[in-house]
Amino acid sequence: MGKISELEKRQRKLEEQFAKKETKPKPFKLPGKINRMVNKGNKLPDSIVTQYLTQKGEIRFKTQRIVSGNIIVVNNKAHKLNPKYLWKFGKKYWYIHREIDRRPVSNEDYEEVKNSHNDTDSDVVLIKAVLGAMQKPKKEIKSKWIVWIVFGIIAAVVLFVLFGGA
Repeated sequence: MGKISELEKRQRKLEEQFAKKETKPKPFKLPGKINRMVNKGNKLPDSIVTQYLTQKGEIRFKTQRIVSGNIIVVNNKAHKLNPKYLWKFGKKYWYIHREIDRRPVSNEDYEEVKNSHNDTDSDVVLIKAVLGAMQKPKKEIKSKWIVWIVFGIIAAVVLFVLFGGA
């Protein structure tokens, strides 16, 4: 009986450790090539790193030379620069440009989005309802283990009475 309770304790400890490992999210890291490009581009005085969104749905990181103070040219297309539109990830900065737009991607049009009711602020109730509907399935592992333990004890008693008894 003592060994069975010790095994149950060990199993509980392992399950707790496993549950703790699942809940820790890993921090996002930029891929090495992009990380080196961003570091190098931020050190050059007349260059800036851009995340270029193409019409084909591709993302390309590029180091671009700044022309006449506030313009960069990517694939023979001019794009404006504005310090308000810089995006930050840790200590790294870059612009996000769409191939079809002169202005960088930014949060400057917040009021327009809010007035057109395409903002995510009004989705709070909907999101809470969806998250409330999604529930984790209940674990029945403990009840299965108890059944096997009881079955093992009964089998041990029967075998003892049949073969080892007086």
